[in-house]
Amino acid sequence: MLPERHWFPYSASVPWPNLDQSQLDWEQGIRTITAWLEQQVGPHLNEWAWDDSHHPYHLGVGFRWDQDRLLFVLRWS
Repeated sequence: MLPERHWFPYSASVPWPNLDQSQLDWEQGIRTITAWLEQQVGPHLNEWAWDDSHHPYHLGVGFRWDQDRLLFVLRWS
């Protein structure tokens, strides 16, 4: 994912989700994490945004609150 403009102070980088598929499907991974973030953290661009992961095989997310960043890392790392 491309980083989005945001002001969130907390960021996290996690590996692509393991979706029990033989081939890594980035599109399904994005949909899975987006749905999880919307349900567990809150609205996109209000509570979280895509950020730079600084790693080619990781997803980066910026968060408004540190506890949401921690929840994300614990769930997806």
